[in-house]
Amino acid sequence: MIGGGQLLRNAVAYAAVLRRAVRIQNVRGGRTPPGLRPGHLAALNASAAFCGAQLAGAAVGSAEVAFDARSAVARAGELVVDAGTGGSTMLMLQALLPSMLARSLAEGKEVEVVFKGGTNVCSPPGKGPFQINAPQVDYTRLVLFPVLRHLFGVHLEMQVRHRGFLQGGGEVLVRAFAPKALCAFELLARGEICAARGAAYRSAGVPKDVLPRMLEGEMKKRPAGAAVVLREQLPEVSVQWDCEECPSAEKSDACGLVVALETTAGCVLGGDSMGRRGTSAESVGEEAAHAALAALATGGCCDEHLEDQLVVFMALARGTSRLRLGKQRSLHLQTALWLAEGFGASVRIVPDPDGDILEVTGML
Repeated sequence: MIGGGQLLRNAVAYAAVLRRAVRIQNVRGGRTPPGLRPGHLAALNASAAFCGAQLAGAAVGSAEVAFDARSAVARAGELVVDAGTGGSTMLMLQALLPSMLARSLAEGKEVEVVFKGGTNVCSPPGKGPFQINAPQVDYTRLVLFPVLRHLFGVHLEMQVRHRGFLQGGGEVLVRAFAPKALCAFELLARGEICAARGAAYRSAGVPKDVLPRMLEGEMKKRPAGAAVVLREQLPEVSVQWDCEECPSAEKSDACGLVVALETTAGCVLGGDSMGRRGTSAESVGEEAAHAALAALATGGCCDEHLEDQLVVFMALARGTSRLRLGKQRSLHLQTALWLAEGFGASVRIVPDPDGDILEVTGML
């Protein structure tokens, strides 16, 4: 199969859990530079070591890699996954989390992995338009983990020991325990917004006033920031903020925030942003709040980033899961569904006047 980083991570996750072999060709063929990057290589090596798979073609810049878990024997002991750079810890987690839950179920005990690299990473200054390259660690903590706990009954814990940015330096401990096999779920009614949570951070090299201004400051003589937007748009909803001042990491600095909107039905919709030169702290805060509110406006039970991240777990669950989608379909979601079908899951999108419903029948 041919594909980029997302396809690589999902393919390895499926192969590891299902004990299969997969070959990925033309890895990141449309990117510059093409081939495996250090973060991809770290995830591949960690997945192979974790489940005892055979790995070929695993080198930075490689355009083809083979992962064979058919006769794998699981590795004992704690695993440390180190990108060696600012490669995203959360993207590495995406490749390993299904295997962590599968091993926990098989062994009947908690599994833990330490991830080292970037925890909050955006595009380097001056290299194309601003882009957050991977889920921020706070998004995983506030959005992905709560939803997985709610839908599948799994136990997930995260300890951010150090934040890391463009040059790495971050460290995150993740613990996972699956008390029972993943079973299909239905998430069709979103419910009402009942609470909101936010996480904002600033490293030592960023001016001290940036952190409070991302939440509430002044822009063009008007109150501005994430807290201001949420108060205006959701006046009846209380917001709990977690603000952190942290050290610089590997001579790099960053600031940003994640906003998570929680509903009475157990849905969580997120939005985030990060600071960059030329953009005020208040604007950064408002970007995150507006992103979460935009996800709410699509009518689905998840934001677009969570939709594609849930597909792997739906495909590895027993039975048919049903999820109401938002109005927009991301390329990541399309890729995730295509790959799930390729490994044997049954996928269909059912038109519905209240919002299309994604149905995935798992492979286990």
